[in-house]
Amino acid sequence: MNQVRPISIAVAVSLLFCLAAAGCSSGDSNVHLTGHVTYDGQPVPRGTITFSPDTRQGNAGHGSKAIITNGTYTTRESFGLVGGPHVIRIEGFDGIAHGDNLDGRLLFRPHEESYDLPMESGEYDFEISTRETKPR
Repeated sequence: MNQVRPISIAVAVSLLFCLAAAGCSSGDSNVHLTGHVTYDGQPVPRGTITFSPDTRQGNAGHGSKAIITNGTYTTRESFGLVGGPHVIRIEGFDGIAHGDNLDGRLLFRPHEESYDLPMESGEYDFEISTRETKPR
């Protein structure tokens, strides 16, 4: 009777893992963005920016989220994202802790807009202006 050697199992499992990882990623999902987020020309002290592929425009894949700190963000700390049409949601806070909310008070209502993001990594800035309705 033939025995399966432990080294053969380890090699097979490693190979399957590598193939699965390669099959799950798309060449387009290696896009990483960094940039600035401003509100009325001033850096947003704290916040989040969420990138959701716009499936209505045929863009599939995973989304991504980045933390805004002192007006800057990067997706390098996440999985990255796919380029192309996205719905972007930006939330900005004053950065002054109030009770349980360490990010502070909202500077503006969450801003949501469609953007066609680049297919290559780079810098992409977002400007929010007072034309947005201020929070109550």
